[in-house]
Amino acid sequence: MTESMNFFHPSSFWLAIALALGPLSSHAECTQVLESIDRLQSMVVAENTARDALATIRRNAQDWKNLLLRGRDANERKTMQNRFDTQANTYVNRLSNLRTEMSQLSLALDHIDTLEREQLRLFEKYRAALVHHGLDSLEAAAAADREVQGADVMTFRTLEKTIEVLSAENTEQFKKVRQSVSNCQPSLTTPHTHKPQ
Repeated sequence: MTESMNFFHPSSFWLAIALALGPLSSHAECTQVLESIDRLQSMVVAENTARDALATIRRNAQDWKNLLLRGRDANERKTMQNRFDTQANTYVNRLSNLRTEMSQLSLALDHIDTLEREQLRLFEKYRAALVHHGLDSLEAAAAADREVQGADVMTFRTLEKTIEVLSAENTEQFKKVRQSVSNCQPSLTTPHTHKPQ
């Protein structure tokens, strides 16, 4: 089961460690530490957004099943349809946020392009299946489900790949943070020496 990153995810954990270093010297050697930490923080946010998008589209898939199973009752149909539509809108917003975050990091957007195309195609298939088959019987619901079967596979795979890429980028960025801290430490701990007059 995929869920949002929490404090104990490696990227979040190491970000916390880096931030716990406290105020850094104003020496030029330490400037890169701040820049590296800022980038790591932004990349962790992007990975969180991708994980949240995956969790949302998975919940949306479950809401689709619930709509089909319980949609014969008018009240249940309205409740399930509203839930399905809300999750769909949340997913679209998270994709938009992910595009912005990855763009600001100058990361490739090929996966986002794919996800946005698939989002349009997927939800059009959902709508068409409901219009075509309706929800008045279990047989109709089953036919609607068959019509969209497998339509979300590309979305799941692309989101999983996006998360893998971001996770790998975060690991590499943490290495840069650690190296920047290592380079900065001598300027923080080594006292200045004065040549005798």
